[in-house]
Amino acid sequence: MSAPPPLSDPEKFTTIAHAGHRYYSPMSPARAASLVALLHLGRGDTVLDIGCGRAQFLLEVLQAHPARGVGVDRNAAFIAMAETTAGSLQLSQRLELKAQPLQEAVMANVEFAAIICMGSSQAIGSLADAMAWAHRALRPGGVALFADGFWQQPPAQDYLDVLGATADEMRTHAGNAALARSAGFRVLHTMTANNDEWDEYEGLYCGAVERYADAHPEDPEAPAMAQRIAAWHEAYLTWGRATLGYGYYVLQKPTR
Repeated sequence: MSAPPPLSDPEKFTTIAHAGHRYYSPMSPARAASLVALLHLGRGDTVLDIGCGRAQFLLEVLQAHPARGVGVDRNAAFIAMAETTAGSLQLSQRLELKAQPLQEAVMANVEFAAIICMGSSQAIGSLADAMAWAHRALRPGGVALFADGFWQQPPAQDYLDVLGATADEMRTHAGNAALARSAGFRVLHTMTANNDEWDEYEGLYCGAVERYADAHPEDPEAPAMAQRIAAWHEAYLTWGRATLGYGYYVLQKPTR
C-alpha cells in the first residue's frame, strides 16, 4: 500500500473530516466526563486548551467547574464553531477563543491552573517539547491533561509509510508516562482509548470525507481527498487498530 496523495489544502481536509466528531480524539462522552472530574478547578482559575478544535471538551470543563477557559487553535473554522456553541451554552463570558498559533496567542509570562493538550503537541514541537512548555506555563500545583499516541506494538514499515511517520516519533504508553516524569511532573492518572472509541473516531473521519467527495464532484480536490481517506482507513483496519494506541495522562506540577 502506497502513501496517500498530498493535499493542497490540509486544513480544509481536516475541517471536513471532523465534521461529525464530538471530540477530536478517540474519546467517548463517558471517558470525557471521567477526565473532566479529574481536573479540580475553582473560581479565579484559568485553563488553557492547546489545539482546542471546536472546544467541546473545554466547554464541558467549564460546565463542570467555575473556572475561566482559553482555547487556542489555528483553524478559524473550528474557533467559529466553538464561539457559536459557547454562546448557546451561555459560557462566552468565561471563555476566550483565539484562532492563532500558540506562541502568538499566549504570552510567555502567563501562568495557568490547568493545561489541556489532546493530540496537539505539534503546536509546540514534540511531545517532550510540549510537556516542557506546559510545565513552565503551569502554576505550582497546576494540572496538565495530555493525550497522545503510542505504539502498542512495533509498527510495520508499510504502516509508517502511510502515516508519513518514523518509528521513533512515538513511544509506548509507559514511555509517555516516563516522559512526563522526566519533564518534572507527577503522574496522577493514566488511561487509554479502547477499540470502540477508535472505531467511532476513524469511522466518522472516513465517512465525513467519503460523503463530501460523493456530494461535491465539482470540487477538483474531491478525488484526491477520496483516495487519501480510502488509503488511510485501509491502513487503520490493516495495521493501525492493533498498532496505534492513544493515551490520556493527568499530570501535576509539584507545589515545591
